[in-house]
Amino acid sequence: MSLIKRFVIRMHSMEVSNQFVATQVRYLAPSWGKTKKLPRIYDRDSRRANTEKVDVLVRDARDIADTITLDVNGFELFDYRSPISDFEDAEAITEVYRPAIAEFVRDLMGANEVFITNHLIRTEDKSDFNKAYARFVHCDYSLKTARSASLSLLKNRSLDTESYENAEFAWFNTWQPFDNPVQQNPLAVLDASTIQEGDIVDYVYGGTGKSSTSSMPLRREEHQFYYYRDMLPDEVLLIKQLDTRIGRARVSPHTSFVDPNSPLDALPRRSIEVRLMAVFK
Repeated sequence: MSLIKRFVIRMHSMEVSNQFVATQVRYLAPSWGKTKKLPRIYDRDSRRANTEKVDVLVRDARDIADTITLDVNGFELFDYRSPISDFEDAEAITEVYRPAIAEFVRDLMGANEVFITNHLIRTEDKSDFNKAYARFVHCDYSLKTARSASLSLLKNRSLDTESYENAEFAWFNTWQPFDNPVQQNPLAVLDASTIQEGDIVDYVYGGTGKSSTSSMPLRREEHQFYYYRDMLPDEVLLIKQLDTRIGRARVSPHTSFVDPNSPLDALPRRSIEVRLMAVFK
């Protein structure tokens, strides 16, 4: 059965209209859920070899934005005007944008401290796998190391980890478009409330040289994806990646996807992603 036929059937059964986009995303291949060996993804060939395309419906979260929260769903959209406009200016990103986004998250979350680890610029440039759109459903860290990774970050900043013994930690991505509204290659986020224990497994990100252990989900029918239609440069999406606090969403896996409904003359999506850790004492 074709993707379009499946889409029509599911749309009819769910009694929904254009609130959903029928598309495909890449999940980790099911065989990796049956072995202790970890897959390794570091380029387009290894991504294709270790993942498979799955038909999904991605719901427009704008229709239910007032019900979406970071602690339940693992993602949330906020208004945020960037203090810079030129994202080719590396110095402005480091000296102005990153401190500003850290302050925004700290105040928004009521955190005591926020530490930025790195940032990524994603554009239509396909020459670098790490800079191109990330076309597979993934998390940015292993869920097994939330507290140890948090303490390691503090230690690497020459901070006394004993003073953080009773602290809790939450890791976020901020995702913000620049130059244009997002009309093509938007970001889909997986609703944390539809993820069950055991859905997410580890994989190795990187080649035989520099690499790190991260995680990604195995497909389950109940998973629900969301995106924000025509996301603006004055909006920022916060995405949960780790959380040591009990009773809150731990992670929202995410991926770029092709929107078949986007205009043929849509401008390329350009975005900045900042990875950071918030500390709650």
